[in-house]
Amino acid sequence: MSASTLDLCTELVKSILSSHRRHVPPAEQLLASTPSPNAATTDAGEPMAARCLARLPTPSVLRSLFLSMFFTSPMLFRPGLAVFKTIANSKSPFLSPDRNPLLRACVKPLVYDQFCAGTNVAEIKKTSAGIKRLGFSGVVLCYGKEVQLDANNKPIGYDGKGSSMEAEVDEWRDGNLRTLAMMDAGDWLGMKLTGAGLHITKALLDGGPAPAKWVEAMDALCQQARTQNARIWIDAEQQVLQKGIDRWAFDVMRRYNTSTRALVYNTVQAYLKTARDKVQHQLATASREGWRSGIKLVRGAYISNDRRDLIHDTKEGTDKSYNSIVEDLLHGKGFPVLEKNPNFEHDLLLAGHNTQTIRGAARMASSLRSKGQLKVVPEFGQLQGMADDIGCELIQSGEDALRADTNAFIRKSTNV
Repeated sequence: MSASTLDLCTELVKSILSSHRRHVPPAEQLLASTPSPNAATTDAGEPMAARCLARLPTPSVLRSLFLSMFFTSPMLFRPGLAVFKTIANSKSPFLSPDRNPLLRACVKPLVYDQFCAGTNVAEIKKTSAGIKRLGFSGVVLCYGKEVQLDANNKPIGYDGKGSSMEAEVDEWRDGNLRTLAMMDAGDWLGMKLTGAGLHITKALLDGGPAPAKWVEAMDALCQQARTQNARIWIDAEQQVLQKGIDRWAFDVMRRYNTSTRALVYNTVQAYLKTARDKVQHQLATASREGWRSGIKLVRGAYISNDRRDLIHDTKEGTDKSYNSIVEDLLHGKGFPVLEKNPNFEHDLLLAGHNTQTIRGAARMASSLRSKGQLKVVPEFGQLQGMADDIGCELIQSGEDALRADTNAFIRKSTNV
């Protein structure tokens, strides 16, 4: 698990390792018929959770059970997390899974394999194929390189030795191109713009236009993704950087979201008090300028180092923000641009692990579709190894619906 290999994986769970996401089939595949009001059991009375989790390999289920106990037990979690942080940040050969085979034998099968695609191309492709065999329509590979800033907007862990902007951007571009090379049609590339280096992070912090070198690199990535029928999402990052990220993301969407399916998606974090305004701004801008909006809606991932006053005061506030945005987008209401233009088309990816939210969104979309009132077909994405029950439930519901409705319309997620 070298540093260069770990760059191919991202979204470290509670700060260790991580990175491979699964893409659930678009809701239109799941919505051929309306799920029963109680998704806890099947028509035959069989517990839905048991039936859905039966898809997963037994080692994966047992590992998930162990890690769930670990993450929910204060007595285990706090000291365990401290140990994992030490391992992740230590430069000692003894604490390096690459150099210590005994440590590697513990960390890789127990933690790394739960959340990550693999340590090399062969492992990543094998994991991706296994995920698709479960019924997921695609995978998301994230080039897990980013820069985080401290309270003074200084890069964390920066040792004062820097490379030129050209070298940093080239490394970021090439890493993402290598990641794209591991993907198939219908897959997604996730990226963090600060991964392009300190110079690009500084430009984002300043809020100015993107440097020509970065634009050239992003063009190469978008063109390659389009060629292989993949899509890209641009991750949200710390709020001191987000204004610049949004500006650059909009510029990319203007150039590449020109067909009937968005190629590039921008991320909105629902835990922000301004989340609804951000959704409205993107939809209105796309409508006014004539390009297709692609939004990935998440709850949020930077609560530990973002300004707390920008974030909803309670979890309930974040839940209400996320759920109300989803409800209004599915109904085509609540946002002026949608109410003024009922035929406005856009794309939506719901990334999350909250069972009530995801199950509720699927049911709502199903109900609206049966009435001919669904305004946007949501797609779903989750981190590998998290909320396996709800991900498998969505797949199971889709398969049950298709068996019940032989005339169901299926739209694969491979169209860009």
